[in-house]
Amino acid sequence: MMSKLSIRSRIVIAFTLIALLVGVAFTIGIYSIFDQTESELMSIAMDTKLRLIVSSDDYSNESLKELGMHLYASDHPDPALPGFLAETKVGFSEIRTNPITYFVYRKVVNGTDYILVMDQSIFEDGFEQNVFLGLKTGLIVTIMIGGLVGWFLARQIVAPIVRLSEIFVRRKLNPMEKGVINKEFSDDEIGSLAQAFEDAYTKIQDALWRERLFTSDVSHEFRSGLMIISSSCELLLQEKSPDDEDYQKVESIAKASNELQQLIESLLILARTEHTAVNPSKTQSLIQIAEAAFNQWEPRFLEKNINFSVVILGSQGGKKFNADLLLTALSNLIKNALNYTEHGKVEMILKENSISVVDTGMGIDAENQNLIMQPFVRGSNLPLDGLGLGLSLVQRICENQGWSLNLYSVTGRGSNFTINF
Repeated sequence: MMSKLSIRSRIVIAFTLIALLVGVAFTIGIYSIFDQTESELMSIAMDTKLRLIVSSDDYSNESLKELGMHLYASDHPDPALPGFLAETKVGFSEIRTNPITYFVYRKVVNGTDYILVMDQSIFEDGFEQNVFLGLKTGLIVTIMIGGLVGWFLARQIVAPIVRLSEIFVRRKLNPMEKGVINKEFSDDEIGSLAQAFEDAYTKIQDALWRERLFTSDVSHEFRSGLMIISSSCELLLQEKSPDDEDYQKVESIAKASNELQQLIESLLILARTEHTAVNPSKTQSLIQIAEAAFNQWEPRFLEKNINFSVVILGSQGGKKFNADLLLTALSNLIKNALNYTEHGKVEMILKENSISVVDTGMGIDAENQNLIMQPFVRGSNLPLDGLGLGLSLVQRICENQGWSLNLYSVTGRGSNFTINF
């Protein structure tokens, strides 16, 4: 429970609890001292009163009752001694009966056993009640002061951490901002922590910058090579007849080159930004993207003698999508369906706000369904090549575009992967 509270709240609660414990301890201590002092003072006072009463010849219980007292003497059987006073010890004692508490003082004077009884309510109605009220008020004030002190100190303690957080939020908006840590923090523990964050942030920023340069250089080299392959294939296809023996081979190389260019483009988009805004020049409708995926993969399905089709359900509207990213996602889902389906059919089902790839393959067991989206995790039912990155890439594309990827699969009956927009 405490772990869910903010640091400021935990500091305030800690100080309040400390104030409560200290206040309770002091209250108990003061009450104990007061009770002991009360007993000693009442013992002295009642001894003095007993001496004065005994030395007076004209005292009577009627006059003592007016003062809230009663005197019992062993040589005066009237009034009779109550039973609860029979075992009273010599000296001062406090006897509680329901509903009255009495101060009792017992002493032998000149061979006579005297017991002087005083109603404690007379004392409680005055000084003792004021003392108890003061103790309660002091305890409440102590707790409030502890809470206020905790709140003030919490603000002072948390303020540097809040400033540190604000600095790195600004860094997110302005990555080139530098040299702020030394100006904002003193040379203390928080300053050391801030400097450690600054050093780590700088190293990460440099590493990301080097990685960005590396990916730019590598992607440039890959694109250059693929462009040469694609242009060479186009020239060869123009020179050769469709009936030529090498025509289909060159055509396959050209298609593979185009697929690699599309994949590299998608990976670079995912690596360089948290969310890719839709570029109108590179958008297509859902039906156009589905048709492109169908045309790309239909020959592979014909080779395995598996029925591959597109099913359109309902109106598609005029919504546009990032063609490269959605086509890459669909291609990976269709490739998985092709690899893990030996007979039956594979369908792309288009709805207004979703597209599904449904197969009649071997399916995915329940234990692996939560793991299959992770990188380098792949089905082990078939000896297929691959690193297990396809579904992970689809998941990343969906997260990048704000889509969701759902899986429903039954072992032995097939799988249904659905991208919801």
